[in-house]
Amino acid sequence: MQLFNQSLSFKTMLCVHRPILICFLLLFAINASVNAQDDLISPAAMRKDFQFIRKQLFDVHANPFSRLTRQRYEAYLDSLETRLNQPLSVANFQTTARLALVPLGDEHAAITTVNANAQNKAPNRADSVATNISYQRMGDIGYISARSFATRGSQDLTVYERCIDSIFAMIHRDKVTRLIIDVSRNDGGASAVGNMIIKHIFPKPYKHYSMNWKRSEAYLARLISWGFKDETYQNAAPGQILHFPSKTVVPGKVANPFKGKVIVIVGAETFSSAMMFATLVQDNNMALLAGESPVNGHPSHFGEMYSTLLPNTQLELRFGVKEWIRPAGRGKVNRLVPDIPREIPTNKDLAKFVRQLPW
Repeated sequence: MQLFNQSLSFKTMLCVHRPILICFLLLFAINASVNAQDDLISPAAMRKDFQFIRKQLFDVHANPFSRLTRQRYEAYLDSLETRLNQPLSVANFQTTARLALVPLGDEHAAITTVNANAQNKAPNRADSVATNISYQRMGDIGYISARSFATRGSQDLTVYERCIDSIFAMIHRDKVTRLIIDVSRNDGGASAVGNMIIKHIFPKPYKHYSMNWKRSEAYLARLISWGFKDETYQNAAPGQILHFPSKTVVPGKVANPFKGKVIVIVGAETFSSAMMFATLVQDNNMALLAGESPVNGHPSHFGEMYSTLLPNTQLELRFGVKEWIRPAGRGKVNRLVPDIPREIPTNKDLAKFVRQLPW
């Protein structure tokens, strides 16, 4: 009975003070709304960031007019900028800003939020270079899993080279006559790693990519900050496109070259330098490709990443300053099509998939 009276007293008190409670909640809501307004970016600040994006794309990107003429691209950006007429959150501005990158046709281009804590927590394949390329024997077939070509810098290339040399020594010891190189889930890294693999499986001279490189003051400053000097680039006029024709690569001699049949597996996730590796293999008839066409990656693409921060929102803008053109040239469809189309299996069915390929 005493408990009932206490409960009744509380209900009575709540009824008496309900107007005060409602006022408190309204004040809390208004205060939260004001704080939210403080987090919004003004139209003037957003337009300044958007104009910064425009200038960076036109001045620094390797070839911003590969899909649209400058006039049409300008008109497209003007239409986007007119939308920035009321305060927006950084996330909503980011959504509109990303649309500015669509006509580039640059699969590496992005506008992202800089979050050091999130980046530190994310797994980084460059931190485990020794396990990015591994080998196992499946009967009389050798299987190389190249899950990444990621590096933390040029010092890691030595680790990759030792690892690859060791793998081909094991392949030689195992006396396998057929070899799979799987880059189906490889999102790229250093193209030099793919070249290291090639010299073990293809001893003949082969044709490499050609490349266009945009000269800009912004990227020159970046090169200088890295301690990198390139007189050809430095002496070129801002805006000039430096063209580097395809070179014939003569692979160096290795201790244990593989002389059997090779199939390279590609998949939906094959990207960047892994895409370049697979394209070199196909365009130079080094081996057959099996698997699925990559979804985002293309044989000819933009690369060598440049990044900068937008002045107001501090979002990171990045894109390529080099345009890489496949050995087969622009005349070939810019899509990597496997010679042996196959659905990529789960790891459980991998051995069966490998055995059933038309060797």
